[in-house]
Amino acid sequence: MLQTVLDVHALKTFAKALLCLSKYGDDLTLHASSDVLSLSATNSSKSAYCRFRFVKTFFSRYYLDIPPPNDDVVGQVLTKSLLSVLKHKTLDKSIERCELCIYDGAQPGSTAENKDVESKLVIRMHCKHGVVKTHCLLLMSHGTLLAPSVSDQSEECRVIIGSRILKEMLEHFPTAKGKSDPRLVWSFGETEVGVKSLDGGIDNKGKVQITTELTVNASEFDDYLIHEPPMTLAFHLREFSATIAYADSMNLSLVLRFTDPAAPLYIEIDGENDSAETLFVISTSQVHGAPIRASNSTGYTVSGGPKREREERTVTPAPSKKLIRAVHPSDAGAI
Repeated sequence: MLQTVLDVHALKTFAKALLCLSKYGDDLTLHASSDVLSLSATNSSKSAYCRFRFVKTFFSRYYLDIPPPNDDVVGQVLTKSLLSVLKHKTLDKSIERCELCIYDGAQPGSTAENKDVESKLVIRMHCKHGVVKTHCLLLMSHGTLLAPSVSDQSEECRVIIGSRILKEMLEHFPTAKGKSDPRLVWSFGETEVGVKSLDGGIDNKGKVQITTELTVNASEFDDYLIHEPPMTLAFHLREFSATIAYADSMNLSLVLRFTDPAAPLYIEIDGENDSAETLFVISTSQVHGAPIRASNSTGYTVSGGPKREREERTVTPAPSKKLIRAVHPSDAGAI
């Protein structure tokens, strides 16, 4: 059994995390260990992954009682079902605290009377005047557990930018109604960043239509480290927008880490307190026609001399690499 208690402030943060998770995947994986509750979600194509880890100090109370040999609890619920209960915009002003409990019906040593009891997540909203609202969700057994790979930090590019700036940038790339999920192409140069969107439509020559393009000076970033610029990569907007919305709601900046145009983009929240840890992983793809990165810096004139010129290439445009999934099968410890 897991028992946690959240005060009003922690509950609002928890609900904001759930709102972000709901944009990543329909199924929410909960993993509770002795000192951490982890919530994660992956989209259907396994191209985007979101994880929130809340340590026990985040909660007013955190108690885990699991019979040996197990030392954790893992299960799944529908993200929107839990969100509908905890979404912060609908929280009753009379709520004083929230209790989240997991009852594992498949524990070793279960008697014949309770061995078929289903696992469940119970939410109790303790309100003023002694009113208690109770909601119960079925805790489903998890399928294959998924977790991201560790990026190669030796060749990692890293930029930090305020969530409000990113939010204002994305306002220039409105999404269409329905299931449209436009792709953004980012080109990280020495002194500026170019961003453009690709429309889903194809012209009569079979080329993707460019709809919007803007340029941002690198000075807008709090930190800007790009190895061997330019670096051009593309990724879809839906999950990225959800990540920015969460960071903006917390008034925090984003850390973007990437190594290769076809390797996943890793995003973290800058300035988080020690009681919570977030990770967002989004698959990227190399863009046809994008400049090919040099294997060393000999093809460029560094700032201080003439304006840097890209190395002339007359070969075919950069080939598209196979999309690397954001996650892979893993064990519970990596969630």
